Amino acid sequence: MKPVTERRTRILNHPSCLLLASLILLPEVAAPAATEPEVHEGFLAAKGRVTYRVYCANCHGSDAQGRGNIAKFLTVEPTDLTRLSEKNDGEFPAEHVRRVIDGLEEVAGHGRREMPIWGDVFKTPLVSSSGDEGDEERAKNKIRELVLYLKSLQKVRQADSP
Repeated sequence: MKPVTERRTRILNHPSCLLLASLILLPEVAAPAATEPEVHEGFLAAKGRVTYRVYCANCHGSDAQGRGNIAKFLTVEPTDLTRLSEKNDGEFPAEHVRRVIDGLEEVAGHGRREMPIWGDVFKTPLVSSSGDEGDEERAKNKIRELVLYLKSLQKVRQADSP
């Protein structure tokens, strides 16, 4: 019987194994690598998309343009969340959005608050399957994910054509 290391070497040098390894590694070599924060933010935004669909889409719509299923029953029209940057001179107002979602800031001109205070909702253990974060941390993470998702939805205003 051949030693284990010799059998492993033979298997690893087999053409099909080399082909598989090259297919796995080729995208890493061919595509420019995203920086760790970009990947991390993309992942968080994807999680925010799920949270959005569960908690926000009924009012703001699946496209985030303020036309959700229950929007017609509200006294205040839900905000078009795809135009937040446009309404803020092209800059996404991340901190303002975070504070509105968390219930720390009112939206001017809305009068009575129609939007739930999600910061309080996200503090409940039922919101997250992870038991390793505290209530405050869970809420902050959910809100951060939502903010990153909303940032990814921003429409760029097209210059007027002649």
